[in-house]
Amino acid sequence: MLIKLVRIGKDAELRSANGKPVLSLSVVYDVGYGANKKSQWLNLAMWGAQAEKVVQHFTKGKQIVARVDDLHIEEYNGKSSLKGTLVSFEFVQDGQRESAQQAQERRPQAQQRQPVKNFDDDMDLPF
Repeated sequence: MLIKLVRIGKDAELRSANGKPVLSLSVVYDVGYGANKKSQWLNLAMWGAQAEKVVQHFTKGKQIVARVDDLHIEEYNGKSSLKGTLVSFEFVQDGQRESAQQAQERRPQAQQRQPVKNFDDDMDLPF
């Protein structure tokens, strides 16, 4: 199992495979330090009802702590890619972890309109 802080590279996609929902997610993390630092891309899949519930939260640029299982290299048309199954995750906000529920609560509420004050005719006006 791999546990890693990753950044989402593009918005998640939800599709169906054998009648079951599957979320596809492309993430990136850094490997190495200084001049030797490189980006490592990882293609993740999440299956089932949870995938349907979280797809709208996985948007480009967000950071998550991902717990990945079944990590393997897959070859296709002469190219290799790192793939795995997303087992669980936590959102990261300002360097701190937060749950999906906390992320939902952080969304700004629609601003409520303040009632307009009515001015009475008998009010003292400064002019």
